[in-house]
Amino acid sequence: MKRIPLLFAAMLLLAGLPAGARAQAADSVTLRPGDVIRLNVWRLPEFTGEFPVGSDGTIQHPLLREVVVAGVPRSVIEQRLREVLRRYETDPRFVFDFLFRVAVGGEVRIPSLYTLTPETTVAQAIAAAGGVTERGRLDAVRLIRGGRETVLDLKDPSSAVAETRVRSGDEIRVPRQLNVFRDMIAPLATVIGAAAAIAGLFNIGG
Repeated sequence: MKRIPLLFAAMLLLAGLPAGARAQAADSVTLRPGDVIRLNVWRLPEFTGEFPVGSDGTIQHPLLREVVVAGVPRSVIEQRLREVLRRYETDPRFVFDFLFRVAVGGEVRIPSLYTLTPETTVAQAIAAAGGVTERGRLDAVRLIRGGRETVLDLKDPSSAVAETRVRSGDEIRVPRQLNVFRDMIAPLATVIGAAAAIAGLFNIGG
């Protein structure tokens, strides 16, 4: 899995919001099994790193397995982490961030499963996958989320969809541009040729 560093940009974005709005925005974002939590604990390097969220919703770390983070608001995760870390440090100082698991495929140069921060837009996710190929269509990008499919036009800079952010479990697919000869004429010619060959066999048999 691959990721792109967007934590600094996220900090700038949140800094422009009122304190109450920042807290509400942060708590509206939650993790799911398969996502990753990035943790940095001062003076406790054994707790510092990127740890996946297990199928039971807990952090996959030997000393943090009791901390349930899936589907939990950020403020609750912070409280739970603090309680556990107090066993090892009187006043633990730490920061953490979420990394969502997002699949990017279709006509991109490096199709893969990526771990991306919640501030990542769909366009940035495609850029993380190396951008579109020469056959890719940015005006009809398919976003599959929660079993529903939405078509996004990322070529329109004035469109609000350009700011659409990824969520955990998203699947982003860039479709291929239609080529009349490759997609229509060539297959038709193949069918006609096959039909002619079959007809020739019947004529020979007659």
